[in-house]
Amino acid sequence: MRLTRAFLILFLILLQVSNSYASSEISQRNQQLKSAEQMMRNNQNQFESEAGLKDYIRTGLENNPGLKEKFYNWQAAFTNISQAFSLPDPQFTFTEYIDSVETRVGPQQRAFSLTQKIPLSDKLWIKKSKAFNASEEAYYQFETMRSAMIYQITDAYYEYAYLNKAILLTQENIELLTNFESVAEAKYKSGLAKNQDLLKIQVELGKLENDLLSQQDMREPLAARLRMLLNLPNNIALPWPDESLEDAVMEENYNNIETLYPTLKSKNPEILALSEKIEKNKDAVKLSKRDYIPDLTLGITQIVTGDALNPNTVDSGKDALMVMLSVNVPIWNNRLGAQVQESRASLKAAENLLQSKENELFSKLALVHYKLRDSLRQSQLYKDGLLPKAAQALNSVQSSYESGGVDFLSLIDAQRMLLNFQLAYYRQNANFYQRLAELQNILGEVEKYQELK
Repeated sequence: MRLTRAFLILFLILLQVSNSYASSEISQRNQQLKSAEQMMRNNQNQFESEAGLKDYIRTGLENNPGLKEKFYNWQAAFTNISQAFSLPDPQFTFTEYIDSVETRVGPQQRAFSLTQKIPLSDKLWIKKSKAFNASEEAYYQFETMRSAMIYQITDAYYEYAYLNKAILLTQENIELLTNFESVAEAKYKSGLAKNQDLLKIQVELGKLENDLLSQQDMREPLAARLRMLLNLPNNIALPWPDESLEDAVMEENYNNIETLYPTLKSKNPEILALSEKIEKNKDAVKLSKRDYIPDLTLGITQIVTGDALNPNTVDSGKDALMVMLSVNVPIWNNRLGAQVQESRASLKAAENLLQSKENELFSKLALVHYKLRDSLRQSQLYKDGLLPKAAQALNSVQSSYESGGVDFLSLIDAQRMLLNFQLAYYRQNANFYQRLAELQNILGEVEKYQELK
């Protein structure tokens, strides 16, 4: 009975210690973990007839196996927090005496022992901190993959949308040239035009029809890229994106690159993951130093004693109860010193890796920001200047040709220039949205997709 009471007291003490580590950060991450797990279960393999960017992103975040791998790594690291803070299992020992030890109060028949190892100093708290930092590192690696997935899907989506625009523009220009062909043929039959005009337009039509076939053949490779990112079967046909590729506008907070560097440093998930890795290695250094401090082992033993030969003996049959205290002796300094050196070297490696990654991302940010501004500038140039003038030029040349004022080559050149400007305009708009997504990926800005988590 006394052993049972002692065990219950020890169990309550350990339970109180184990419950003391709960924190708001861990609770918050636990909620995010459950939310992300629910998202991973909502696999979607169908699209509506008109699918937008968010439909593609939602499907990718739910289906992609690479993202799921990062999620389960995070889940495994998170569940390790409670394991790291837990005390070792108590050791229970049962001893049966083959030959009873006769004592004044009776023969000692068997013994029950219970021991518990207790790390001294703040080892458990450091282990908990290290495990939490490892969990945070895995979380930001998951966020890195999620952000990269959003960018990759967005990039492929706008490439797919541009191809749709290019096909439509080419088809429209084929129809326009077909009308020109009818005019040229009528003028040729009436003797107002030469046969070479008709041949020129037929050559131009052949070139456009060849371009159209190439564009149509390009649809399947782009769709395959999207299906790969979304982890969809090859037999699923992806509809054309519901995207106009018009009105590229950059938010004001992206204009000045100098204001973006602090955002990158504070929000980029790769940088945050490496920062957590540094904190984890700092805890590893602390733990390696704590190994010089011995651990304490507490124990209690109850020896079951039978009745004495003389029933009138005082305390006849009274069980013996003993407590035990032991410590390990950390004397192997070579091993302990090597552990400290190893953990310090790992810390230095993590710190230098963080600096290298920051330099790499700063350089990448500058290049992407330039490409973003350049695409916007060219888009505005085509929209406000070149496209209206090219359309006016085509209308003017067409009227002059029909009245005999210019030759057919001028008409073909005007039509070709307008088509090239139209394709260039939508190409720059697609580039703008692709670079904007890349910029947001570098900055770690995925807030507008938080509802998709």
